[in-house]
Amino acid sequence: MRRTHTDAQGVEAERPRLPDADFPKYSIAVASDISGVPQQQLRRMEESGLVSPSRTEGKTRRYSDNDLTHIAEIANLSDEGINASGIRYILQLRRDIDALRAEVAELRERLERTEGEHSKRQRR
Repeated sequence: MRRTHTDAQGVEAERPRLPDADFPKYSIAVASDISGVPQQQLRRMEESGLVSPSRTEGKTRRYSDNDLTHIAEIANLSDEGINASGIRYILQLRRDIDALRAEVAELRERLERTEGEHSKRQRR
């Protein structure tokens, strides 16, 4: 894929990179509208360490798409009656499970490569 484009004057220029899911782009008002979580609750989530939005130089909060996904998870757990400490614990367990799944997948891949190399050597 080309990383450049030609503008209206025929000048070739670097194509701007599209922001990724970690790019902080939403103010607290917009994040609240998108997530359906009141601004005050977003502030409380931050105070309790459940969410860590980026800050501009002027100290304005900025939320990314990943932050909004995280906020939705937290809001769902909170709606089920789980307190901040319990939510933190559940989210950590989920991260641990994801890391273990990735490790298992990597080990399976290495095992398959090793078994393949071993069978090639035995055929010789």
